[in-house]
Amino acid sequence: MADTDRADADMTEQLVEISSHGEHVTLLRMQSPPVNAWTDPFVEAMESAVSELEASTTRVVVITGTGKHFSAGGDFHRFQKITDEATAREFVERVQGLMDRVAALRMPVIAAVNGTALGGGCELALACDIRVAGPRAKMGQPEVRWGILAGAGGTQRLSRLVGPGMSKLMQYTAQPVDAAEALRIGLVEAVSEDDDPLGLALEIADQITVNSPRAIRSVKQCVDRGLDVDLPAGLKLERELWIDLIPDGDLTEGAAAFFDKRDPVYPD
Repeated sequence: MADTDRADADMTEQLVEISSHGEHVTLLRMQSPPVNAWTDPFVEAMESAVSELEASTTRVVVITGTGKHFSAGGDFHRFQKITDEATAREFVERVQGLMDRVAALRMPVIAAVNGTALGGGCELALACDIRVAGPRAKMGQPEVRWGILAGAGGTQRLSRLVGPGMSKLMQYTAQPVDAAEALRIGLVEAVSEDDDPLGLALEIADQITVNSPRAIRSVKQCVDRGLDVDLPAGLKLERELWIDLIPDGDLTEGAAAFFDKRDPVYPD
């Protein structure tokens, strides 16, 4: 790799930092100042980070931002270059595909929404399994104010979380909600007492890691896939995944740990 290529690569890597929290939790921190906007280099860095997570055996992923911003969404300099159908399709397919990959990660993903999460930032949080917000967080999909709609899953995932009426209200008005309202409507699952929700998110992550990773992956499949089918199909999926877990031996270990009055030890 040429020196200039290495410099470009280093700059891209610095936009997203991946680190470990304990043995089983991975922290992904967005750090593209000032607001973690979705510039092309930032999207590239996120794609690279997600590729690393897809190949990882970590049990839980926590995603957060830096300073006062989780991510303020799209980059308007980038938007100015989208002037025809071809460039529009290329952009929206790329960012929607990235969010789909986050949602499809086999391990639980927790968003620690440390501040502003608008547009693509809100859509990233929506693609996570669990959302924890700081008390000063602001979340919303303001795209109609700029002549577009949420194109990275916002119209679909937001409606599934808060219901179609509230989803339309938020998107039609382009108004963000604060942390308390986000909790009330089900947009987030918890609000931290501290300004930085990372501690609470990591606490939840640690509570997850003591349980069977294989069983948790099956729960994720049941819930996510069950949302797109009717109840009988969802129950069949649940039944088959329950049966599939038995040969792996985690139930045997879980039962033995119960009788031995110890914590179970599960493989990744």
